[in-house]
Amino acid sequence: MKMQLWQEREIRHWSRESVAQKIGVTAETIRLIETGRRKPSYSVLVKLEDLFQRNHRQLFAVVDDKANHTNL
Repeated sequence: MKMQLWQEREIRHWSRESVAQKIGVTAETIRLIETGRRKPSYSVLVKLEDLFQRNHRQLFAVVDDKANHTNL
């Protein structure tokens, strides 16, 4: 299971490391958030919303990564 956050990052050709650096977390944290294994803190959530210019409902909608992977 992946979140829309993953797709937004992929569309922009940003690595997990670059997103992590922009918002002050680790790449592992981004991976865990993208796969739904960790919920972001409020401060991280706000930073992600600002970075991607999307609200939390958009960023954390579940996407079918198998179907979307072929469309990228």
